[in-house]
Amino acid sequence: RDNSLLVNSQETESNFKPTFADIQTYLTFTPSTKWHFSFLGNVSQNKYHYQPLTRQTNFGTIDEPIALNIFYQGQEKDEYKTYFGALKAVYEINENFTLKLIGSAYHTTEQEYFDILAQYALGEVDGNLGSENFGNVVYSEGVGSQLNHARNNLDALIFNGEIKGINRIQNNTIEWGFKYTREDIRDRVVEWEVIDSAGFSLNPPKVPFLGNNQPYEPYTGPLVPYQNVRATNFVNINRFSGYVQWSNKGKLGTADIWYNAGIRSHQWNVSGDGITRKSQYVFSPRASIALKPKWEKDMVFRISGGMYHQPPFYRELRDKMGVVVPDVKAQQSTHIVLSNDYSFKMWDRPFKLVSELYYKSLTNVNPYSLENVRIRYQATNNAKAYAQGLDVRLNGEFVPGTESWLSFGYMKTEENIDNKGYIARPTDQRLKFGALFQDYMPNLPSVKVYLNIVYNTGLPGGSPSYADVYAYQNRLRHYRRVDAGFSYVLTENNAKRPENHWLKKFEDLSVGFEIFNLFNNQNAITNTWVRDVYTKNQYAVPNYLTTRVFNLKVTAKL
Repeated sequence: RDNSLLVNSQETESNFKPTFADIQTYLTFTPSTKWHFSFLGNVSQNKYHYQPLTRQTNFGTIDEPIALNIFYQGQEKDEYKTYFGALKAVYEINENFTLKLIGSAYHTTEQEYFDILAQYALGEVDGNLGSENFGNVVYSEGVGSQLNHARNNLDALIFNGEIKGINRIQNNTIEWGFKYTREDIRDRVVEWEVIDSAGFSLNPPKVPFLGNNQPYEPYTGPLVPYQNVRATNFVNINRFSGYVQWSNKGKLGTADIWYNAGIRSHQWNVSGDGITRKSQYVFSPRASIALKPKWEKDMVFRISGGMYHQPPFYRELRDKMGVVVPDVKAQQSTHIVLSNDYSFKMWDRPFKLVSELYYKSLTNVNPYSLENVRIRYQATNNAKAYAQGLDVRLNGEFVPGTESWLSFGYMKTEENIDNKGYIARPTDQRLKFGALFQDYMPNLPSVKVYLNIVYNTGLPGGSPSYADVYAYQNRLRHYRRVDAGFSYVLTENNAKRPENHWLKKFEDLSVGFEIFNLFNNQNAITNTWVRDVYTKNQYAVPNYLTTRVFNLKVTAKL
């Protein structure tokens, strides 16, 4: 598979050569009515050879438009290999007792190598509609260069062994399981960044020094990178987890009622070269109740809640300097969810309205920040947070025989780091609207169309990895996107065709044409931070997603 078309539709001109190879297999074997075996395997290799050339991004406001022009030298070579295999055996002891044995192995190697020199200029754009230079850069405010270097390698080998059981006793179902996981991780991080402006090498913002007033006064101290991360980690993580869950269906008066309650426990220890062994244990109780009254209206009410823990994976143990912190605690969430399912008929067609209201209180939060597309964890539990919201979704046959839906979501999530006050979390996207409409031509039902509409308010724009996130609370612009698709189903009338017709060989065969981002909206995903040495300002330059893309596809199912 080659995804270079998507990259070529972005602002950065580049030579991009991605290569994807993937092999999957799923095998089953049933020697008797009591035994069932299955195997799932996957091998994948992804290579990215990336050589950026130039980039121009226009941003700012109508009154103060700004342009960033960049000329690149260098390249990036990334490679990701993944090997996965899982074997499952199911033993039906009797109709009320089932055992499952699962063993799996996962091996991944990752390589990120790049040396990229970016020579950039920040300039004012001529915004005068009557000017001959309208849209062009008329004055450069900041000129500089930035050299980024990385030699990062990750080798992770993960083994899992698990046993699950399902016991049915009258109206009660008891599910239980135990799991052991062994994670063997070898990681090398070598990253540094040097920023130069008009012959002056900029010192990192958090290194104390005296008398440095570049470019007005010369600095005679040693030159150090603006950012520098070097670490080598050999880490072993052993995890033991188990759960027990009980569920029951009964009656509450004339209403149907479902009960579900359980508890999950997790114990893990972290060790490795130069790492003091650390062991921790958590348990998480949770429960839910669903009630379906015997009303004329078909409704189901649910309430669920509990305590949830998220034990840290390796990347959450590694701080911004690449050092593994073994005593990072599991992030904890206590939450409650209220929901309602309402099934009804409108225009003599089936519809379903699903609504959900939730609140979550989070403690032992491990804060992270987004820089470009990299997630940087602090590897501490120095924050508390909350999340609250509402999700509503209506789906049904707005057009007979086709499924369409409308959705609305509201969410607010904030965190308080070191008791400095609440700020928006990186996932704080307040409003989300979505719609999918499908239709077909009444006189030619083989021709189908769809329209997908998405509107989301902007996410927080992130911050440089070295900076205080409290000083960077800007947001990205709102996300707007419309996709349209047209398809012709060649096998629509297969039932009327003779048996020797060539289309009879296909269960489904269709050709389609799609337009992604129909109105060519510029949607930003993150920011790139560019420093203007003269004014000492940091500019948040948006990284835009793909523009309008045309796609032709053929779908076949034998």
